[in-house]
Amino acid sequence: DVGIVNAKEMYHIDDLEEDMLEVCENLVFNKIPEATDDMLERTAYERACIDARKNNRAPPRKPRGRIKNIPRLEFDWDKIPAKPATEPPRPTSDAAQNHTPNPYKNSSLTHEKIMEIRSRSTIPKDAPSGIDWNQDPNLYPPSYPHYVRGRDSLRKHITTLFQSKIAMYDGAMGTMIQNYGKKNKLGEEEYRGERFKGWSCNVKGNNDMLSITMPEVIKGIYKQYLEVGGSNLIGTNTFSSTTIAMADYEMEAYAYELNYAGARLAREACDEVTAKDPTNPRFVCGAIGPTNRTGSISPSVEDASARNVTFDELVETYFEQVVGLVDGGADVLIVETIFDTLNAKAALYAVGEFLEFSGLDIPVFVSGTLVDQSGRTLSGQTGEAFYASIRHAKPMCVGLNCALGAQQMVPFVERLANVVECFMHVYSNAGLPNAMGGYDDTPEDMARYNKVFFENGWLNMVGGCCGSTPPHIKALRELSSNYSPRKLPDVGRPKMWLSGLEDLVVEDVHNHLGLPFLNVGERCNIAGSMKFKKLMMAGDYGAAMDIAKKQVEDGAHVIDINVDDGMLDGVAAMQKFVKIAVTEPEVSKAPFMLDASNFKIVVAGLKWCQGKPIVNSISLKVGEELFKEHATLLKKHGAAAVVMAFDEQGQAATCDEKVRICQRSYKILVEEVKFPPEDIIFDPNVLTIGTGMEEHNNYGVDFIKATKIIKETCPFVKISGGISNLSFGFRGVTKIRESIHSVFLHHAITESGMDVGIVNAKEMYHIDDLEEDMLEVCENLVFNKIPEATDDMLERTAYERACIDARKNNRAPPRKPRGRIKNIPRLEFDWDKIPAKPATEPPRPTSDAAQNHTPNPYKNSSLTHEKIMEIRSRSTIPKDAPSGIDWNQDPNLYPPSYPHYVRGRDSLRKHITTLFQSKIAMYDGAMGTMIQNYGKKNKLGEEEYRGERFKGWSCNVKGNNDMLSITMPEVIKGIYKQYLEVGGSNLIGTNTFSSTTIAMADYEMEAYAYELNYAGARLAREACDEVTAKDPTNPRFVCGAIGPTNRTGSISPSVEDASARNVTFDELVETYFEQVVGLVDGGADVLIVETIFDTLNAKAALYAVGEFLEFSGLDIPVFVSGTLVDQSGRTLSGQTGEAFYASIRHAKPMCVGLNCALGAQQMVPFVERLANVVECFMHVYSNAGLPNAMGGYDDTPEDMARYNKVFFENGWLNMVGGCCGSTPPHIKALRELSSNYSPRKLPDVGRPKMWLSGLEDLVVEDVHNHLGLPFLNVGERCNIAGSMKFKKLMMAGDYGAAMDIAKKQVEDGAHVIDINVDDGMLDGVAAMQKFVKIAVTEPEVSKAPFMLDASNFKIVVAGLKWCQGKPIVNSISLKVGEELFKEHATLLKKHGAAAVVMAFDEQGQAATCDEKVRICQRSYKILVEEVKFPPEDIIFDPNVLTIGTGMEEHNNYGVDFIKATKIIKETCPFVKISGGISNLSFGFRGVTKIRESIHSVFLHHAITESGMDVGIVNA
Repeated sequence: DVGIVNAKEMYHIDDLEEDMLEVCENLVFNKIPEATDDMLERTAYERACIDARKNNRAPPRKPRGRIKNIPRLEFDWDKIPAKPATEPPRPTSDAAQNHTPNPYKNSSLTHEKIMEIRSRSTIPKDAPSGIDWNQDPNLYPPSYPHYVRGRDSLRKHITTLFQSKIAMYDGAMGTMIQNYGKKNKLGEEEYRGERFKGWSCNVKGNNDMLSITMPEVIKGIYKQYLEVGGSNLIGTNTFSSTTIAMADYEMEAYAYELNYAGARLAREACDEVTAKDPTNPRFVCGAIGPTNRTGSISPSVEDASARNVTFDELVETYFEQVVGLVDGGADVLIVETIFDTLNAKAALYAVGEFLEFSGLDIPVFVSGTLVDQSGRTLSGQTGEAFYASIRHAKPMCVGLNCALGAQQMVPFVERLANVVECFMHVYSNAGLPNAMGGYDDTPEDMARYNKVFFENGWLNMVGGCCGSTPPHIKALRELSSNYSPRKLPDVGRPKMWLSGLEDLVVEDVHNHLGLPFLNVGERCNIAGSMKFKKLMMAGDYGAAMDIAKKQVEDGAHVIDINVDDGMLDGVAAMQKFVKIAVTEPEVSKAPFMLDASNFKIVVAGLKWCQGKPIVNSISLKVGEELFKEHATLLKKHGAAAVVMAFDEQGQAATCDEKVRICQRSYKILVEEVKFPPEDIIFDPNVLTIGTGMEEHNNYGVDFIKATKIIKETCPFVKISGGISNLSFGFRGVTKIRESIHSVFLHHAITESGMDVGIVNAKEMYHIDDLEEDMLEVCENLVFNKIPEATDDMLERTAYERACIDARKNNRAPPRKPRGRIKNIPRLEFDWDKIPAKPATEPPRPTSDAAQNHTPNPYKNSSLTHEKIMEIRSRSTIPKDAPSGIDWNQDPNLYPPSYPHYVRGRDSLRKHITTLFQSKIAMYDGAMGTMIQNYGKKNKLGEEEYRGERFKGWSCNVKGNNDMLSITMPEVIKGIYKQYLEVGGSNLIGTNTFSSTTIAMADYEMEAYAYELNYAGARLAREACDEVTAKDPTNPRFVCGAIGPTNRTGSISPSVEDASARNVTFDELVETYFEQVVGLVDGGADVLIVETIFDTLNAKAALYAVGEFLEFSGLDIPVFVSGTLVDQSGRTLSGQTGEAFYASIRHAKPMCVGLNCALGAQQMVPFVERLANVVECFMHVYSNAGLPNAMGGYDDTPEDMARYNKVFFENGWLNMVGGCCGSTPPHIKALRELSSNYSPRKLPDVGRPKMWLSGLEDLVVEDVHNHLGLPFLNVGERCNIAGSMKFKKLMMAGDYGAAMDIAKKQVEDGAHVIDINVDDGMLDGVAAMQKFVKIAVTEPEVSKAPFMLDASNFKIVVAGLKWCQGKPIVNSISLKVGEELFKEHATLLKKHGAAAVVMAFDEQGQAATCDEKVRICQRSYKILVEEVKFPPEDIIFDPNVLTIGTGMEEHNNYGVDFIKATKIIKETCPFVKISGGISNLSFGFRGVTKIRESIHSVFLHHAITESGMDVGIVNA
């Protein structure tokens, strides 16, 4: 109940980090033995954190705590059940594999190296020198236990012998010679004998030479061991019979003879004893001693790299010894008393070379010497490491001898018996030496001390070493005969078994992160560590060793050594490094990876490496033959090999290439080289991701996939990689790199079975160490999950760099990037679930005529609106020229059903809908091209353009094609008819592309605009009617062509002033309105706004069309055609095709498409994208290819049809035609091809959505913001009322800096930019116009839609007229009364703007939930039912009001807003809800963290629980 505490410092248990809780519970409840150690480690970490804070350093890495090991991924070949072994592992030679008997006809061994050694023989001519030891095959019976040389396989015989009983080896030769000397004279004279009487140095002690000078003594000793001891095998008196050891006696030249004599005497003794009892054949073991020099140990205390012998010298001396022993009759070769494994490896290399040259199968035994109770050789290896280092030679029997008595050997024999795959032996000393250097164990003692080996079944052969004699061997034989020999261990799947001073089975390894993975330390790599490189260049090997030690301390299982640099002698550096490293126990306890691109360098390292290393690397890059040579050499040295996924064609990058090269390499290595598959490590190339190059993005995935396939198809191999390559593009930020590595390795290891990697173990992260957002961004990058993965990682890298800088400079850390947030689903309402239905026609305008399909009466004389009449009053049409404006037809002219059509009787909207859904309709081709073609055949100069009427015109008019409708009407009408009759066009465009007052100003013909349009349309009308009359089932229609003018509303004509324009929106509307009146009066059926390279011009044209249709009450279908100027897929004013459509769709065009600038080939991707979004019919009329050098067009009709085919095949079009370069034959070719295909199907009609646009389009309902919320961020910083900085810039007229604020808003996550310049001290209209005009020229600003924001409606209208995209206007409300509210809404609808509607009415601002709902519902009813405003374009702002003011009545404002939001959304289908979020926390201004925290809670609930959609925020 009670405790004496410091209450201030107490923690609630929920305050504890999860890992702290675990370590505390383990300690408090004594859950695990390591609990105190874990807490001490954690305490040291927390102290280090305190110090880091005090000293302004980065915090230390948190201890990982107790890691659980992850199981290794298993493959089918991992599940191979172990089977009983029938014999020890055999060498890969054919002789050994096939148990081919040794013929013992050594005279047939004529390899040059063998012959060269024999040629130097010192054997006297009169001495025995025979080298063939084969026996008569019938000498003894042909079954075990008999044995005949040349007939029987010794491998098979020993296998049976060693599995039948514990076989007997001999005892000490030296002890027996000493004993002989005690009873007989055996001094310098006796050693020399007659032959060496005058030898130049003392030879007493050179026991091996007694085989020459006192052969009877040596043979007598052999026979005592055979007869008294009962030895089955005896070792030859050749322990020191190498040129190296004999140098002490200046007898190097006698090495061959010494070995020959020692073996021959043993051979004779064995044969004599065997002859007495052929059921117990005896065998000669050619004894190969260690020499008196060592490859791993320096003879100098000053220089650890000094050696008094080289590997090659050892191989050379051992090879000579082997030749002598075999020639002398040895059955077995035993490499014995190994205190430096490098010497043993040299001996075994020499034996291997001899067996390769001879083709023989001679069993090899190996016997190591552990020098003291440490259980290590003199060169530092454990017994297990010693065995791992030599097992590649496939010895038939391995064991220990010398240095220790049997008592002292017990633990080491046990450990060795647990791992050795072949037979096992021991021949211990007769105890430890006494003070006099003698041995005290009696035969009975020695037998008793060896008993533990027999009882435990650890041995197959036993004998004695120093101090042992034939009676000792006899005692061992008698005792061992009561016990069974060691059973060979079962044979399971092979494993990679490396060694340094200690052994390491790679398949059994887990690293410090619990992963089944071999950490290869990367820091001793000259290419990967600048520090190491500098040390190597400076020759500072001592400091380089410190790096190696640190690698092992930090968790490296293997040390990578790479000194391959152009500025360094790589061979010398590798030799020196390895020679020093093997003398450093803290370094060389780990195996080495010898790493170089130059194979000579790794071989140089191999020859100084006593353990079993890995060589990195070999590959097929050098060609198959050299690859096999390299692999064979590594196999002889017993090294594992990294095999790179390179071949003659280069480096494998894709999954398929990695797999192909590795499978090919595997087949060569395993089937041809006989390389152990478990010693193959494939490196399928870890390549760099996140480079910004798309083709690199999948490199991580390719590696991981390839890893699994390679492991599945190449049994027992390992997979490795240089992990640092993966993240090379992010170097300099360790946290980023190691996080990427962590994700990559976790999946590569646990899911694909990767085994090995070159890593910096200290820096490695466990995948659980990664913050959740870091994990996500890494997974996206490594697995190429999203296109933005590299950008996200670069952003995170910049943040981590900024954190480093902040710590260095003692600044607060920056805000962490949020990374890729999981999107929260949008709250759905009943109206969200309206199922999509098939469309029967394109969206219709809201006019009664369009909604009711009211036929156009074509009685234009009844259109008497003052604005129409005023234009007609200025007509320049001569009184004697045709000027009729009524085009209605007799209702009975043609039958009253489709495909017939009668003007005034039938709805053209309905007719086109049926036509466009029945077939791909045909539009016409280029008027300009046809006029040019006419001019090539007929005179068409300035005079013809002027005609009689304009003969004295004040300026040149040639090139004004539109005026030809007046001056050469027969030419224009003739072109129309060619398109109708030859091309088969269903609709033709009028020759009025430039017939606006603005464009005609170039020819001083502004006054003729009405007439030009009237004349162009009238001629087309006449042509269509004449052609239709010939076939009333195929009526033809006139499209009044409205061109872009030669001025643009969105593009500045001045390089100095981005706000300059040469035309206004109102001027464009005015000119277009006059054009529309002329076209309709001239008989146009359809109005087509075409070749739109600036959408603001199109919006002005559509505004004018809308006005005309409103004034006239007609339903005239409208088509719109945009122009994407190049392969960027954008208009000249910068919009994408989708943004262009979103900007004009409010006008409800019946057909939308693309024309001009590009050929069909170039248009394909943009047509596809447009076809995916357009709700109405679609068309294309492309150019006849791209212009040639002369400005002409080269596509033939057939070419053009072929390039348009993709549109027809994919069902993207309802109408097709041609633009520049196309002619009636082009249109005919299109018609003939398109007739085989169906037209585009209208997309299904679902619930309407708000579709905004800047330079790019944005569907509000599809938006999620940077926090994953279904919410449109409207950037608040360009608001004069909300940003003091922005206000100051606007007051100063600094629009450039103001643009920077706008750009930053978009960069920071604003989807829409709020623009508010409404201030009493500023001309709001002028400021809004200037800001928008500049903003639309800044791509990084205007790619986002705008919110035009002002309390003064004139200011937002001023902005609207310079905005080419579809913006939001903020705001309108009932505060101004119902009539003005409707006026405002109607104007916004005409401009295509979405509208923020405030919850204000004539009584004021809504504060309560009920008031907010009431006003919004009233507004909705007026807007939707009376104004016909699109409900999806309504954004209600129910007023975010300030909470936390201290006034109780304000406390519920947040709740009221959230409640009202839901009710409004439920009762006003398709609307959005917005608010000025900063109002909420106004009382807490000055403390951003507080304000944004309040906003966060408010928005989360308002969005996810009530469906709020939009807000003005600082993203």
